[in-house]
Amino acid sequence: MRRAVVVAVVAAVLVLATSCGGGANENEAAPTTSQPTSATTPSTRRGLLQQRQDFAHHAADAKGPKVDVYDAPDGTVVRTFENPQPSGAPLVFLVERRQSSWVHVYLPARPNGSTGWVRAADVEVRGVPYRVDVLRGAHVLRLYERDELVREFPVGIGTKDTPTPGGTFFIKELLEPANPDGDYGPYAYGLSGFSNVLSSFNGGAGVIGIHGTNEPGSVGRDVSHGCIRLRNEDIRYLAERLPLGTPVRVLA
Repeated sequence: MRRAVVVAVVAAVLVLATSCGGGANENEAAPTTSQPTSATTPSTRRGLLQQRQDFAHHAADAKGPKVDVYDAPDGTVVRTFENPQPSGAPLVFLVERRQSSWVHVYLPARPNGSTGWVRAADVEVRGVPYRVDVLRGAHVLRLYERDELVREFPVGIGTKDTPTPGGTFFIKELLEPANPDGDYGPYAYGLSGFSNVLSSFNGGAGVIGIHGTNEPGSVGRDVSHGCIRLRNEDIRYLAERLPLGTPVRVLA
């Protein structure tokens, strides 16, 4: 059973197709946008997480239909995010720090690493037990729980011309393609980061993702347009565990 995740079931992968190379055919057009047919939200598991205070990381879930982002506490609104997201997944941010009635968060926006302030009253802050590190040089994804290494997985990453960007990101959505044996496997996480070389890709904004593949032989190589590829059994393992808002550090 999937724990503390939100799954948007879509006829085609929505945002991730914007920068991920396909599996069987790297030149294949990205799937077309489709509305989610169902979505679920965490309940019991999230409640348990909120009761525990010993978390190294925290996420902030939007409470209302939109969240305004400010340049400073009591400052100027610099942008607004809609809730839910276009995929149907609820809006979430990674918390950088809290200050009185304000929360400083990482944003799912360009440029990579963008941050801003949101009102604490507009979000619900919860603990996140996991962290993901992607080591591009080693082609390895490391999963940590409360800062203890749990497992390692081989990954495929971007090519020299379309590299996987480095930095601190977070999981903003979990998508379930209609065809689990397709280019993106059974699940695809959308990250808050974007390609540094592709401003758009097949009609999308160049979002980076973590997903499965129908070409397991491509895992462990530089093959994608920037996304991080896992074997299908490995993305299933993560999809059962990682909540939205989980930090993802892409390292050298």
